[in-house]
Amino acid sequence: MSADKILLFICFTGVVLVLQGMLNLSAEHHEISPSKYITCSPKADSQTIPKPNLKLSAEHHDILPTDSQTKPEANLNLSAEHHEISPTAIQKPLSEKMQDSASCRCTGGSTGTENTAQTEPKLLKNTFVDSVQSQRRRTMLTECLSLGTNYTGTLPENLLKKHMIYDDKTKLVFCDIPKVGSTFLKQVLHILSGHKHKKDPFSIKANAAHLIPFNTFETVPYDKALAVLMRSTKFIFVRNPYTRMLSGYVDKLFTNNHVFWDTTGKVILKNHRKNLSKKSKECGHDSTFSEFIKHVIESETSGLHRNPHWYPMYDACRPCNIQYDVIGKIESFKEDLGNFLRSQNLHEIVDISRMDQGNEKEAISLTVSRAYEVVSHRPKCTSLPQALERAWKVLQIRGVLSQLADFPYNVIKHNSNISKSQFQDVIAKEIKRWPMTKADKRLSREQAIVNAYKFVSSSDLKRFNSIFHPDFSIFGYDKKIGRKHANFLKWEPFKLKL
Repeated sequence: MSADKILLFICFTGVVLVLQGMLNLSAEHHEISPSKYITCSPKADSQTIPKPNLKLSAEHHDILPTDSQTKPEANLNLSAEHHEISPTAIQKPLSEKMQDSASCRCTGGSTGTENTAQTEPKLLKNTFVDSVQSQRRRTMLTECLSLGTNYTGTLPENLLKKHMIYDDKTKLVFCDIPKVGSTFLKQVLHILSGHKHKKDPFSIKANAAHLIPFNTFETVPYDKALAVLMRSTKFIFVRNPYTRMLSGYVDKLFTNNHVFWDTTGKVILKNHRKNLSKKSKECGHDSTFSEFIKHVIESETSGLHRNPHWYPMYDACRPCNIQYDVIGKIESFKEDLGNFLRSQNLHEIVDISRMDQGNEKEAISLTVSRAYEVVSHRPKCTSLPQALERAWKVLQIRGVLSQLADFPYNVIKHNSNISKSQFQDVIAKEIKRWPMTKADKRLSREQAIVNAYKFVSSSDLKRFNSIFHPDFSIFGYDKKIGRKHANFLKWEPFKLKL
């Protein structure tokens, strides 16, 4: 072969090798996805992690988004006009860091078999999929997208991680939201975690359910938290923001709760009531629901005096970052929880059949006990008859007592030192006298909401709706309060006579 031909052959070969090298450059530099690049992640049992360019769907909702996917919800940050929240409070949360690092790149040869295995998303073994859950997840993902690309939430990471409860035994991650069946859900989780070897959640006292420690992400390093999220079924229970807010007010301020009177009650009255009486200033016992709503608006706007019992659910649990596998609702609490337990093969470990009766029994016991405790701890703030009247109203608002059951003013008048057991007997007789169906109880609770919000100004309601807009939209709730029912026209659940 002549020298010219040899030189021509060498040049041609060099060009071919250069072109081949360019084609094999990393996907990170050239947005090329050659077959030898595969997705890797922290080991999570033997679970197969899907290829990063798989499209997330509501039906296959166990897949964590990777950096090759479209992630409209990963860095969503609500605009100031929607939330009236100071942007200075915003931090990048653990959940966002987790989502940013949900996948990594690693080199290494890949066979055709490996590629084929990753072409279809693989569901977690215990993932709960049905039409209701698919629709709820679809709503969550769609609304997260519509909220914008800067959404992260405002809760600091150290507080956010306290809400995240995990259990390696059952491979569950639960985001705990106060005033969304939190006590009962913790009682259930204690049984599932083996903290008590009984099936009945009520074998664990309500107060103990909050005191017995769970594993949370609070002290867990990022890489371990990420691994836990990837191998677990993530679930959350939510509630209509209107009813959750009323529940917070009734349980912490309207009822005989001297602990919250001393803290939140005094702050509310100082900031939102003119001509404050000496007793109200010293006791903080008589804040109204409209004053409470003003307090919530101010705390969420300024970032001061925020409280987990009423700050937004999305901020506590970051649904746009941690895309939950299961979304339960308090409005269908027993059904949703039962379906979820069956889907995880946990329904034989815990028995929730007595949930309604048990919750009512605990509500009566706690509400009446608080009445006697507050008289003991704050005798200058309330008398026993006044405390018992509050307790009666609380049980009516919660749908335990009928609105037709009048408070026994005459009985209390002639027996102002009535014992706790005697008062509980009076309640039991009224429950028997005015029996309520499930529909009656639901209507009673709905009418309590109507009564409470009728005192909230239109401007405050508009601001409240703006701040809690993500909770309404992400979890599929309407901003409708309802109207007074004909049978409840004269009912005034928040009016105290004594």
